[in-house]
Amino acid sequence: MLMELKQDHDALRGMMREFAHVMRAHGPEALPDITRRRIAFSQLFRDHMGREDAMVVALRAGPMAVQADPVAREHSRAIVALFLRYSDHIKHWTPAQIERDWQGYRDAVLALQQGLLDRMAWEERHLHPLMAEAPRRAA
Repeated sequence: MLMELKQDHDALRGMMREFAHVMRAHGPEALPDITRRRIAFSQLFRDHMGREDAMVVALRAGPMAVQADPVAREHSRAIVALFLRYSDHIKHWTPAQIERDWQGYRDAVLALQQGLLDRMAWEERHLHPLMAEAPRRAA
């Protein structure tokens, strides 16, 4: 399962890079492509969050629970905040709003992407090592 989380991170990073490239290279005429990419990203992000949550729940219930609990709590708090920020972003940036304020949309997307990139880097430094260690402790 940890390998899936790492693959998700790589895929999400790739999608964000492609999304940013399209936004820098084009204007509102790219909206159909942007919309398609936005939906694909949202689906992978939600799927990833479900997989990650299952791993965190297992980690908190397993032999590493005491060591993992502070990291898991920080992770849960940050993910909820990031998801709420992303939900607000999606609600605000409708296709019509994007067309009216392409630069504002691009800036908002890049800021949101940076937040997710920072969060994934944190997970890889703090959470993933605990997840990798847990199966060894259980054996």
